[in-house]
Amino acid sequence: MNGKQIAEQIARVRTDKDRFIRWWRKENDFIDYDLIARFLDNLNEEDEFSGFELLDTETMWQTLEARIPERVSRDKTKAGEMIYWKRPGKDDQSCPFSPESIMTIFDVETRGNVIEA
Repeated sequence: MNGKQIAEQIARVRTDKDRFIRWWRKENDFIDYDLIARFLDNLNEEDEFSGFELLDTETMWQTLEARIPERVSRDKTKAGEMIYWKRPGKDDQSCPFSPESIMTIFDVETRGNVIEA
């Protein structure tokens, strides 16, 4: 499917809870993740895809947590739910539990290169 077709399919199947997209190319050489809004903003009509899956925030959190279980955690505080991130070689960070925070951590940890079997 091309960029236009994937955008149309996303519009048809997206629910209010979906915040992330997991997508793969026809070559099946890698799988990538992104915020749906950012993915759609960067989409070109001629891009080719083999498939995609939409994910809610909790599912993407579980994906992140499975990749680096000893380095991320979350907790409820008076200020709201927070993510605690132990960054190797850097100061630990805390940030709000949000789709944007999850994606930022995921991008840094994977260096934007996600390869899955």
